Amino acid sequence: MIDTKLIMLEGLPSTGKSTNSQFLQMQLERNGKKVKWLHEVARPHPTLFFSEACFYRSEYEDFLKAYPRSAEILNSIAVFTRNTVGIDLLEIEWNYADVIGGSVFEAIKKYEIWNFTLEQYADFALAKWEHFAKTAIQDKEIVYILDSSIFQAQIFWFLLNNAPYERLEKFVENLCDIIRQLNPALIYLYRDNTEATINYLEKDRGADCFAKIWERDKASPYYQDKPKGAAGFKQFLRDYANWAELLFDSLDCRKVSVEISKENWTSYENKMLCFIEIENIPSPEFLPPNGVYRNEELNYEITVDGLMIIDPDGNEKKLTPKSANEFYAECLPMILRFGSQNIIMTGSQINARWSTTGTVYKKIN
Repeated sequence: MIDTKLIMLEGLPSTGKSTNSQFLQMQLERNGKKVKWLHEVARPHPTLFFSEACFYRSEYEDFLKAYPRSAEILNSIAVFTRNTVGIDLLEIEWNYADVIGGSVFEAIKKYEIWNFTLEQYADFALAKWEHFAKTAIQDKEIVYILDSSIFQAQIFWFLLNNAPYERLEKFVENLCDIIRQLNPALIYLYRDNTEATINYLEKDRGADCFAKIWERDKASPYYQDKPKGAAGFKQFLRDYANWAELLFDSLDCRKVSVEISKENWTSYENKMLCFIEIENIPSPEFLPPNGVYRNEELNYEITVDGLMIIDPDGNEKKLTPKSANEFYAECLPMILRFGSQNIIMTGSQINARWSTTGTVYKKIN
């Protein structure tokens, strides 16, 4: 395998970043490597911001002085970097809301990253990447996989704020300087025709999804002179694609681009495996025990039918064997571990409560 501790996958939405991140995770593990895939909605995420309050150190100290009874809980869940503090808001909402109190929680939410200026975001993002790189270099045996981090998250922030491309490029250069010690490798998935990706995404997720994203972001500077609704988000995706192509060309690291228009995924997978220099090892052949499994505390049920799982929202996801009793869940960094009469959720934590690491589902049928 190439000498890297960090593999990054980038591309427009619906270009296969999550699918292929998981593919690489499985193949690396079958090749005897220790791997940690950091899905874009992993929490708390080491480089991205989802449902997170962020403080400068001095702000955090002042906050604890104002709300001293919250100190023990906040300190237990906080992520401390060199000069910042991150608080997972979902962790509070799910597990500490009653203890910490509504007024304190609302006060914390005022520090959510989405309320910040681009300058503030840049400070906190760089601090996060520094902390991640320091941790990753210490985990000598682990190879990290990041998707949607070095390009997607940054393009969203800078483009929505109408920043010039040159400012984004300089910021990404700074990120690359931080992670250079990890000898990063970048895989860029794309279609030559951006309109084809937009059409694929619209068909896959629905036109309503485009309108909802525009509605979420419509107050941003970018959209002030753009079409309203789905048409505005489509223009955003076109600009996104242009910036991503420029970033890929400018990035100084080991990299490969994969054009996916023909959807010949076996060929694309082999190209990625050749790039990171590992063997393609087929999946073992095991089946999980079928049945309905329930967690009473969450009031959630999941159904297992062959190599398929139906989650609490009715979504079907494929299961891929890792071992006789462990199975990967499609496009998620989680693993289902089957006991004689239960399932235990393992792997990484994501922004979906039913999949919380350590959650036990007991078989009821």
